[in-house]
Amino acid sequence: MKKFIIIVVVVLAALGLFLYGGYQQFSKEIAAMQSVEEVGEGVFTLHYKGDYGFKGFLEQGGAKTDAEMATYIAGFLSHGYYKPQVTTPEGGCTTVSGGKVFGRNFDWDHAGNYIILHTEPEDGYASIATSNLSFLGFGEDWKPQSMQEKFMSIASIYVPLDGMNEKGLCVADLIEIDGDTNVPDTEKPDLTIVGAIRLVLDYAANVEEAIQLLSQYDVFPSVSRMHHLSLSDLSGHSVVVEWEGGELKATPTQVVTNHCLSEVSDSESIAESLRRFNMLYAEHLPVTDKLQAQQAIQAASYPGKTLWSVIYNQETLTATHYFACQWEQPLTSTLSATSN
Repeated sequence: MKKFIIIVVVVLAALGLFLYGGYQQFSKEIAAMQSVEEVGEGVFTLHYKGDYGFKGFLEQGGAKTDAEMATYIAGFLSHGYYKPQVTTPEGGCTTVSGGKVFGRNFDWDHAGNYIILHTEPEDGYASIATSNLSFLGFGEDWKPQSMQEKFMSIASIYVPLDGMNEKGLCVADLIEIDGDTNVPDTEKPDLTIVGAIRLVLDYAANVEEAIQLLSQYDVFPSVSRMHHLSLSDLSGHSVVVEWEGGELKATPTQVVTNHCLSEVSDSESIAESLRRFNMLYAEHLPVTDKLQAQQAIQAASYPGKTLWSVIYNQETLTATHYFACQWEQPLTSTLSATSN
């Protein structure tokens, strides 16, 4: 998947937080940055319990651009003490579902460091999600090591690229090569694609609820590329959600790659996406357990390009990550807690 999004440039010094706001005002943020831990080479975890401002973000109308979203995040996390200077540089994945598991490859041309997010919002569902730290705009090799950097990494909560919530609902973002980037700007509130993922993780218990929520927003592309969302719930209901002319379309499917499924296309640009799609349907369905999910995503992976693969178990609420196709070195996480 090509480099497609930059959400936030939040340059805050930890010392400044104490000078301006004090410990009590920043207690949730401080607890979150203290939780940041490197659990593997270039792989970090973060736990955030409490309000991280997403409900307020939705109430003020969301955002149709990455820059608008960055401005909101910076203001919320700094409690109004910081207003950022935002820049927006440029920005083939696969999912497969079945048997109460959801497998996903994140393919991208540039490496980076990664963060596994555990969130427990006050008014939504707890979730576990994955993000690429380079998408925060601090540099491809940026790591949250100092206290200031750990504070900055909290912004990754707003940049989930795949995840699962406590109800077993899974979601993943994939580039849609032949997708329609013409999104009418209606009276609906606005979301970028990662905002749509956070919406689903926090507030939808199943696929139907996710579709209903997403239909209430105008969802905008990033860097002139459209994206579609792969969704799967504990009941086995799996769809791809796409936007054509601004209209949400949900197509049942157990496999999603990088071409539009709601409308047939004969573009040569989708040939490789079609190859993976057809191969998975012909050789790897049905998926009935974790092992078969791993075999499927491994078959669709690209050494040197697949940055991470993850299998979410919707019954046990565990996530098993494999970074850089290191299939013999799984990293398993359990959803931290349940909020409802």
